[in-house]
Amino acid sequence: MDEWPIIHYKRCHAREVRFTDQYAMIQLADDRIIGAPLPWFPPIQNATSEQRQNYISYGDTVYWHDVDDGIDLVAMLTGLYIVPVNQRNTRSQPHIPTTWLYLEGGARHSSGGSDRVPFVDDTRNIPKSLRFTDDHIIFALADGRILCLPSRFSVKLAQASDRQRQNYHVTGLSVSWEQLDESIDLIAMLTGFYDQDSLLPKEVIETTSTAPT
Repeated sequence: MDEWPIIHYKRCHAREVRFTDQYAMIQLADDRIIGAPLPWFPPIQNATSEQRQNYISYGDTVYWHDVDDGIDLVAMLTGLYIVPVNQRNTRSQPHIPTTWLYLEGGARHSSGGSDRVPFVDDTRNIPKSLRFTDDHIIFALADGRILCLPSRFSVKLAQASDRQRQNYHVTGLSVSWEQLDESIDLIAMLTGFYDQDSLLPKEVIETTSTAPT
């Protein structure tokens, strides 16, 4: 089987972290934002404002040395984290990651030759709701994470009425708006493997085009 990278690293590097009462909001290189629930990371949740701002981005990991805790973006973007046995298959307990699942060599194609990333097609990533702001499309995922897409990721939705936006259908990890002839593939949006380079900020395009091969 052919090896397949699990996320698009250049697009998924952490640029900035901001905090709400509930989330660590990690802005990625292409301006997507993944919201990691703070209760999953008690040392970060209990840190002072000064400690929270003292973080280092290692690309696919953000680390807070003051509290000796970090957030693995591969785990947060794919849902590939391990939870304690006593918390699995329950709705009353949060999915608190205690150790990360690292895949040597990345994910792999399924035996059927699919070009999708099989490990990411997981019930944790199914959107349970979505809402719109002036600047973002915000997906609430099944396990409590949130994914915020800049409005430029869908010009049709950005220009649509509220009624049109709310007329959507969820099939697995795909959200579609039949009236608008538009769809969003959550696997592509989580992993960064989308086709439209025009969605990238100018600085990311320049960095990618000048990077050594």
